[in-house]
Amino acid sequence: MLLSYDGDEHIVRNAEPDYMILENTLTHEPRMLKTEVWSLAYQEGMLTVTEKDNTVAIHPITDAKQLLEAERWLAYLNELEVCGSPGSMDTRLQAIELVSARINDPNPPHQMKLYRMHQKWLKKSKNIQAVLNTKRTRTKPVIGKQLDFAMGIIDEHYLVEHGGNRSALYRTYKQAFYLDVNQRKYELSGSPMSKTSLDNLLDELDPFQVTAAQKGLDAARALFRDSNEKIITYYPGERVEIDAVHLNLGVRCDETGEYLGRIVLFLAIDVHTRCVLGYSIVHGTNPSESAEAVINLLRHVVSPKAKNGNYHNDWHSIGVPSCFHADNGAGFISESVLRFCAMLNTDLHRSESKKSQRRPFIERFNRTLREQLLTKIPGYLGKRIDEKNFNKTVEAAAVVTLSEFTRYLEEYIADYYHQNPHKGLDGLSPAQKLSQCKKDFYPRPVPNLAKLDALIGATYERTIQATHGIQIENLHYHSTELKNLRFKLLQKKRKSKDRKTSSDKTKVKVIFNARDISTITVLVPGKMEMLVVPLRDKTVAPGTSLVEYQAQKQAAKRGVKPPVPRTFPSKHGAHPKPKKGKKSSNAPKSKVVDSTDYCTQVTLDEGIGRLAQDDTKRTSVQTSTSVLEPPIPDYSRELSGGR
Repeated sequence: MLLSYDGDEHIVRNAEPDYMILENTLTHEPRMLKTEVWSLAYQEGMLTVTEKDNTVAIHPITDAKQLLEAERWLAYLNELEVCGSPGSMDTRLQAIELVSARINDPNPPHQMKLYRMHQKWLKKSKNIQAVLNTKRTRTKPVIGKQLDFAMGIIDEHYLVEHGGNRSALYRTYKQAFYLDVNQRKYELSGSPMSKTSLDNLLDELDPFQVTAAQKGLDAARALFRDSNEKIITYYPGERVEIDAVHLNLGVRCDETGEYLGRIVLFLAIDVHTRCVLGYSIVHGTNPSESAEAVINLLRHVVSPKAKNGNYHNDWHSIGVPSCFHADNGAGFISESVLRFCAMLNTDLHRSESKKSQRRPFIERFNRTLREQLLTKIPGYLGKRIDEKNFNKTVEAAAVVTLSEFTRYLEEYIADYYHQNPHKGLDGLSPAQKLSQCKKDFYPRPVPNLAKLDALIGATYERTIQATHGIQIENLHYHSTELKNLRFKLLQKKRKSKDRKTSSDKTKVKVIFNARDISTITVLVPGKMEMLVVPLRDKTVAPGTSLVEYQAQKQAAKRGVKPPVPRTFPSKHGAHPKPKKGKKSSNAPKSKVVDSTDYCTQVTLDEGIGRLAQDDTKRTSVQTSTSVLEPPIPDYSRELSGGR
């Protein structure tokens, strides 16, 4: 058989229980490998079995038409390599659209044909000459137009749900081949390919892609899951796997017995010692894998476990792990989780979703947890695939409280699971394995937990108000530092001549922890800084949760009948209406004057100045009807004796 060892191809000349002799296919130099050497090389991937391939006759491309075809395919293949993710259909469609417009290709290839050409191109070490000059043995060559038509039929009728019948596919292909519309569209001529040729095309398809198209992606992943290597660790905390498990177990409130909802349990397990390092619980009618729950899990992992009466044995901590392994769930890929890991100075590795074999240890513990603990808790309905205990809902079956479930979980982890012998540890218990490692293992120090607590919570985007600061859940947070930050943001936007409104300029990301509403954390835009802003209501004690705060507000209203809204009545009917006055005319109003002031009034009304005038033509002044007209005194003597 052919083997690839250390980058060269070898032939196995002899194999014994304690050694193996290889011969280089190029230099013909023999090489002997002991059993422990080649077995270790096989585990590490240095020694692989070379798959047999059909004999391919490669001829140099000398025809101008073939050279144009090679350049055409290289344009598509190189673009697909640059875009990345060639297995994605969206990526292939994007590459086809870009290249066909750039080279003016009137007949761009189908996206599945591009995928298969890319697979062949990689298999032939990116040699387009070897791909285009490949000739099949014992089969009649199929021209390109017939091949394109056949691949279209395969994509439409075979790579679909329940499309695995090859005989039916060939009958469909023959019927479609003789249709006039297909003859003109694909320029078909001659007779259709044989069933053997069509079967050869089907055999060249990627089995994973075929299964994914016919049975779904989950079925393909389950069928082609592999475990080619064994995960090996050398110290505690080198690899910690974390995951969330959704439980069909409802819990109730400790005080009132009210139904709280189902449970999502977040767990972390150390691969080297198999110790459970921490957990966090999320409950609700429709619970989700939130980033806040993941951060609470990571904090519990690095925190010392003080005895609270729920368990008797010690629950040891190993400090800060070197790397966490999780899937691509929404909670694990959030920005706040990455920031929390950065403060811990640890890595977060995310593997593909729906591939539990990438995290085998936490998945196996989830199964152990169901079998050894959850089946013994009343109200647990099991997994839905078990098809039992579903004659009642989770709410109807819920009897345990949240604190009781927490006590059961901690008791099981510390007093049973950590003390039981483990097959993966050669019969040692996780507690014994950790005790052995502590002789030559120094845990990484844990950062300041007070700073870590500032990053626990859900992330919101809020506007810094000028007077009230930041408002969340009808709670207002403000400080001098926050006021200065708002001023700096406004100044920065004003200098950049940004057209955004003032509310958009002062928007910041805020971390709000519903378990402690006394403070919030404001992330400074553009900097790796944060502000801890206190609540304006200083009567709220540190550590008060949002639920407790709302309960206190409701308790303050309990026992007091809410007042009925009242409206102040009108007082217009209690007073008489004011009398209406006479309408004023355009004529100047006459005034009632005293006889002694008559001269003054006449002087003002008629404009008598300092010079004397003829008084004989003077008319009497009309006054109000209620006052008699005063007699006109004789001023002639007085006037004649004047100046």
